[in-house]
Amino acid sequence: MKTATCIALGALITLSQPAMAEPSINNMQGCQALIDFLDAKLDQASYDSSDITKIQDGLAAYNSYIQNEIITPGLLKFSNGDKSKASKLQEQVDAYKTQVVAGYNKRYPQKHLFMDHVVALNNCTQQAVPQGADLQALKTSMETMVAILKAS
Repeated sequence: MKTATCIALGALITLSQPAMAEPSINNMQGCQALIDFLDAKLDQASYDSSDITKIQDGLAAYNSYIQNEIITPGLLKFSNGDKSKASKLQEQVDAYKTQVVAGYNKRYPQKHLFMDHVVALNNCTQQAVPQGADLQALKTSMETMVAILKAS
């Protein structure tokens, strides 16, 4: 567990580094699915409620960042500015996310988090890094997840 914690803590440092390439909608919809899964998992978990709030606040900020800065503009660009087409594409994104969440639920039926989840979330942050308060909320969220896992 000590090695995994060190890896995760070291990985958190990458949050402050800017993303090198423009993130893809495909990758980011997978990250949104992970966030949806983690949020639901936290609703089932028996962690301290203040820890759950910190984690969910960071996840919500990151999810909003992904949607507003990557997914929505990307779908509009892909549909040449046609909001109706972009809306239909968003429905496809949402359906895909639902399938991915179902896969996570099948793989992780337990009512708690795993270090794999923190690592997967960190992999997302290496593709798309929010700024300012959203970044701080995300860092706090991830640090809290690591602390919870280290304590258990």
